[in-house]
Amino acid sequence: DLTTETTADIPFVIDTPEHLTEFKKLVAGHSDSNIETIIKRIVASNHPTLKEENKEKTATFYVVLIKYLISRYGEGNLSKQVLDSSCSVLFSVTKHAQRDVYKHFFDVLNSLKHLVAKNSGKALCSVISRRYIIYLYILQRIYPTTDFKHAVLTPVLMSITWSLATCSVKKLADLKVGLFLCSFVLQTTKGRYSPEVIYFLSQVMKCLVSKSSEYVSNFKIKSDYLIDKSKPDKVSMNQLYDLETPKSDVMYALLLTVRTAMRSAHDFTGFSGVFHSISESLKLLPTDQWHPDTQSLISSLISLYSQYSQKIMPFLRYQNIKPVSIKMYEPKFGQVFVRERKDKDETKLS
Repeated sequence: DLTTETTADIPFVIDTPEHLTEFKKLVAGHSDSNIETIIKRIVASNHPTLKEENKEKTATFYVVLIKYLISRYGEGNLSKQVLDSSCSVLFSVTKHAQRDVYKHFFDVLNSLKHLVAKNSGKALCSVISRRYIIYLYILQRIYPTTDFKHAVLTPVLMSITWSLATCSVKKLADLKVGLFLCSFVLQTTKGRYSPEVIYFLSQVMKCLVSKSSEYVSNFKIKSDYLIDKSKPDKVSMNQLYDLETPKSDVMYALLLTVRTAMRSAHDFTGFSGVFHSISESLKLLPTDQWHPDTQSLISSLISLYSQYSQKIMPFLRYQNIKPVSIKMYEPKFGQVFVRERKDKDETKLS
């Protein structure tokens, strides 16, 4: 047990720590429950609604808390309790200190933008660091994905898709990072079309079935790159930069990402055209070179493509159905207005 102090020993009013080292010193020796209490009391003591100058303090603590979560995740000891409570606090803080919080995001995104522009064509994992991957994971936990134009997630998605379109895949780590970014975009956009994701997945699939000795665009991988008959398992975030990840796991992750993309776009009018290249590559894969679980997934993806391609779109189906008539209330004018007017007219004539 890491607890050295009880909740009663934690002061109710706590100044906002301005640096990560200061906050780490503040929570050192405390349990996760106490850390949750400390975080809530820091925000309550310096809430933006109390004083105008607290907005800047809150935004500073926002950055410190994100750095703390990234640090603990990197160390492998970030508990679900601390993550959930911190994300809840971070979300509420954004509402009250939007300008300062968004400034932090734009600074991060601008630095990534310059990095991608400077290293265009270079390996994906050399541009997208492990720290940025964790940062994306935390962002996805903080903000909802229902908004079509989110002040934070929309610029983040634009940066990610730009990275997918311009960086190259030269080794297994690049492919794993690329698949993580594709999954992030698919989960965050909830069914919206992302051409960069489809391009990335289709180019990787082309590489796996290509018989040419030349590379496909920025993808420097060969057809036998992911061949592995061992039983596949899911790839975790901790394995993205790991050099010892089994190739069967990466192949399985690729196929799962393709399945997610297909399911997200199943209502698209041009589904068959968008996924035609991926479907043709799936048919050419040497399935006997992988585990039966992988073979089964490949077969299911081919069937899924056929199923969604043959689906009649609603607007086409409605053309063959007689439209439902609009029923409205029709007042009986003859019994109410006209008769009354007749009586009045007759009275005037007499």
